[in-house]
Amino acid sequence: MVTKAELEAEVADLRRQLAEQTAATKQAAAPETHGSMADKIAENIDDWAGQLEEALNELEDLPQKRPILFAVGIFAIGYLLGRSGRS
Repeated sequence: MVTKAELEAEVADLRRQLAEQTAATKQAAAPETHGSMADKIAENIDDWAGQLEEALNELEDLPQKRPILFAVGIFAIGYLLGRSGRS
């Protein structure tokens, strides 16, 4: 049979384990600092800038690489702009 002292010791041990797990969970879920958030935002902006630069480089090369596609695209844009002005 289990004694009262053994049960109390077991309850105390379980409380200690629960407190440790709770502390570990709080540390893992701690909000990020402003510095790390700013770093992530800066990285995202750098990525977007790189992608925009690549797209602009491709657009600059489009008339030489695919002149028919370029002419059709310019015609379509002009047509859509002309149609939008006739509301």
